[in-house]
Amino acid sequence: MKTNKKFLFVGFLAILMIAWLSGLAISQNRVVIIGTVNADLQIIADNDQVYEIGDTEKGEELSGLVDEKVKVTGTVEEYDGAKVITVTSYEVIKE
Repeated sequence: MKTNKKFLFVGFLAILMIAWLSGLAISQNRVVIIGTVNADLQIIADNDQVYEIGDTEKGEELSGLVDEKVKVTGTVEEYDGAKVITVTSYEVIKE
């Protein structure tokens, strides 16, 4: 009986460790960018870095905010040398 409890406990700890490591991997790719949306479907960040807006529902909404300053949260991947942000949320920054 004690052996079964040990295996159950070790299994539970292994599942917790996997869940924790998965959460770290997911959160490492999340970024927040502040910049201006342009007519070329890009965000020009305050540090002059250019991000292509990913083709998603939130990305399409964001693309309609040309010349607006925005705060964008999402994940960034590189394709053919261009940084593409998949938008998960955004807000317009009123100046």
